[in-house]
Amino acid sequence: MEENNIVKQEESQEKTGKTKKPPRNFPTKTVEEAAQIALKIKQLNGGNEWATEEVAKAVGKSKANNEFYYLAAASKFYGLTEGTRDTKTFSLTKLGRDLAYASSPETEEETKVKAFFNVEIFKGVYEYYKGEDLPEAKYLNNVLENNFKLHPDYHEEFAEIFTKNYKSLQFSTHTQQSKGKPHKTGSTVSHEPKSPTAKSDTLKLFVAMPFSEKSEGRAEGFFKEVMENLFKPAGKEAGFHVYTASKGGSDIIQSTIVNDILTADLVLADLTDHNPNVLFELGLRIAIDKPVVIVKAEGTERVFDVDNLMRYYQYSPKLWKSTIETDVPKLA
Repeated sequence: MEENNIVKQEESQEKTGKTKKPPRNFPTKTVEEAAQIALKIKQLNGGNEWATEEVAKAVGKSKANNEFYYLAAASKFYGLTEGTRDTKTFSLTKLGRDLAYASSPETEEETKVKAFFNVEIFKGVYEYYKGEDLPEAKYLNNVLENNFKLHPDYHEEFAEIFTKNYKSLQFSTHTQQSKGKPHKTGSTVSHEPKSPTAKSDTLKLFVAMPFSEKSEGRAEGFFKEVMENLFKPAGKEAGFHVYTASKGGSDIIQSTIVNDILTADLVLADLTDHNPNVLFELGLRIAIDKPVVIVKAEGTERVFDVDNLMRYYQYSPKLWKSTIETDVPKLA
């Protein structure tokens, strides 16, 4: 793709005998971030071709600034503008003009989704996982390197940008990728397929829950089973897209979780086994006075300030077919 040629070649590695890394084949900014350029061209220059220096000023950067370089490169990657930091001017593409002059919020979102799929590797990874959650890092990295020939040094950055795009854009696994016609539905992070029985596909429910089992009474994989067989079905029945954080401990993951806590339409906090991270996330959500649902497995000890002051739902930790059939509609 032409877009691949605009990404700056990585600086030569030190004289270690290692092969030079190939250029990135994906943008380092999200669609939302890259869209700034198209919107500024429309707002401040009537949608006309504009001098690169003026475009940089319009987005609060200097032409020589590396941030502007990557922003401009991303805008071209997504197919929104023609031009780079090193060209004399910038101009809107047809897609960029569709975005800047969108006739409705729905049209604007659909255009952003199309821009996302203009990046070949984003589209490929989406199709590879069929809209489902990205796997743990080690498995994702294997696929990125083996199937998509992405250099290992770019894996973490790719996962970050891909996930950020999924938070701000709206998708369905029913998008007609093969026909090049993405179709907007509900916001997603975990890339869950659209529920055919959902009452609404626009509301986001973020689940704050433990990543792993620390209690001796919990079998490995317990919380994954709770998420897949209880929280997701109940959330979908209630009209929400249900997602949780990817497992990890980097600053990127932590900041992502905080953002989800602050922005989701509803947060479900699972206080089973009194995980300190979940308690912190619950406190943060309460502090901003936004809707929250509190649940815990039966047998979980009481938390005085929570149990005495707030309503909560207890689910059966047995997770038998019979108990799930009872818990799902009640929780929904």
